[in-house]
Amino acid sequence: MSQTLSTASCFDSMACIKPPLDATSTILTPANAISFRRGQSSISFGKQEALFGCSKFVSLSLFRRQCGGRNVARFSPRAVAVKEKEVKSTSPATEEGGKGKKVMVVGGDGYCGWATALHLSNRGYQVAIVDSLVRRLFDQQLGIDSLTPIVSIQKRIKRWKQVSGKQLELFVGDVCDFDFLAEAFKSFEPEAVVHFGEQRSAPYSMIDRGRAVYTQHNNVIGTMNVLFAIKEFSPECHLVKLGTMGEYGTPNIDIEEGYITITHNGRTDKLPYPKQASSFYHLSKVHDSHNIAFTCKAWGLRATDLNQGVVYGVITPETAEHEELINRLDYDGVFGTALNRFCVQAAVGHPLTVYGKGGQALTTSLLHCFR
Repeated sequence: MSQTLSTASCFDSMACIKPPLDATSTILTPANAISFRRGQSSISFGKQEALFGCSKFVSLSLFRRQCGGRNVARFSPRAVAVKEKEVKSTSPATEEGGKGKKVMVVGGDGYCGWATALHLSNRGYQVAIVDSLVRRLFDQQLGIDSLTPIVSIQKRIKRWKQVSGKQLELFVGDVCDFDFLAEAFKSFEPEAVVHFGEQRSAPYSMIDRGRAVYTQHNNVIGTMNVLFAIKEFSPECHLVKLGTMGEYGTPNIDIEEGYITITHNGRTDKLPYPKQASSFYHLSKVHDSHNIAFTCKAWGLRATDLNQGVVYGVITPETAEHEELINRLDYDGVFGTALNRFCVQAAVGHPLTVYGKGGQALTTSLLHCFR
């Protein structure tokens, strides 16, 4: 299957996939996500995702202050499981298509997760957000903030109910706490899980030992818990997991779709494409991919490991409905994605902080990929 897609829509269609036991991997282009199938093991590869463009101006002094000194205090984030109450609706959603299918968005308060949760909800899916809200704590610890003002998750959900008529369920807690995650699974009974709930910054993972350990523990153990929760409570559930293009590094050969054919000493085999992660964050994603591939083979789970590149922008049709629905725009040196940061730097006349030699070229696609 080949089609042009953008990211939350890719999760939309993958949530509906229930392939036969002998189905081959689904390849999405340009997102290039390979879906795992029952009884099979596969490695995935993806290119770039884009969360729509935006234009936002900021003062040079604010920009420099945001990208300046960092507070690297120690921390140990945890959260208590809470289920949000419903609020009164005022208007109907504009799209339908999910037909009430239950989708759990892990990390639904985050940059990609919030846009995806609204997109799926607007299309008729029953959506539950699972999030520890730790991303908001990172801002406080590092002295940084979103350029766009972000209200509390409770206000976000209440506003979405008012503008769309759709209810988002909320479970506040840490997926590294399996007891919490198990209760969320048993309560919501998801038919698909979209997993964004990881520490997403490579620079953050390289600040110090504490943050490197936190990144690996949070990402790898959290994903392990999600896999075990699916196995124990929702074995027919389809997992859609956000990985990263950085798993593959920058080899001097073409990056193949998961596998590469190797001839060595007169024998030929098809092997998983080598991965050369460049940070503790990227290494955590490599571990995730291996664990997902193994559980699909060993337990017969269904999963899609979507490896994307640069994400940018803040506007989707849903987030544009009200200022309290707006997505975050990070432009600092720790969490600011490259294109977001470039746009802000260009707007204030600041030299672009290009990584490496600046020669990487990727196609753009994100939200529709999840459809």
